[in-house]
Amino acid sequence: MTKQAGIYLVIAGALLIGLLTPGVSQATLVGICGPLTVEPQQLGFCEKSLTISGSSLTITLINTSPAGNGGFIVADAFNLPGGVSATLTSTTNLNFDTFLQGAVNTAPFGTRTDIISLGGNFNNAFEGAGGSPMGGIGVGQSATFVFNLSGSGATESGIFNSELVRFKGFNNGQSDKTGVTIEGPSIAPEPTMLLLVGSGMSGLMWMRRRIL
Repeated sequence: MTKQAGIYLVIAGALLIGLLTPGVSQATLVGICGPLTVEPQQLGFCEKSLTISGSSLTITLINTSPAGNGGFIVADAFNLPGGVSATLTSTTNLNFDTFLQGAVNTAPFGTRTDIISLGGNFNNAFEGAGGSPMGGIGVGQSATFVFNLSGSGATESGIFNSELVRFKGFNNGQSDKTGVTIEGPSIAPEPTMLLLVGSGMSGLMWMRRRIL
């Protein structure tokens, strides 16, 4: 084996260890609000990211509606699979003080199992979303919600595919309901991966100095 081949072997080994070590990377699904089939015109726009890490589910919503439209995100509803329940542990917008689990009415789109909202009950937390719309997520603003999951089987894509986002308080007095379309995953290296790669690169530089 040549010295150059040995160097390549060290690089490949470091990368292989990183790839085979459990929990070394974390995927965050990102998507955008999209019009639902019954909407004549979309008024509310948003970006959404969703991550499941262990028993933690993190959802971030950004209101990207045009300033001319105005409007506030006032509710977010989604499904969890049977046998999985969630507990809201933290939020960056304390006005979202209603978290419901069960058969949440999201007419005309059936029901969802979970909703975070400005207020209301199972019948109106999505449609009505009590309280002032201005307590929601305004244009250019964001909010993050962290849930603790019990049970197994929840996936980022499964939750994303059931998403419904509710907007109220547009400048023209109207409101909006949108789905969320997945754009793709965003891979973020975890500290374990960085440590492994860093150690591998350090070893590579030491070996290169010894060879030269």
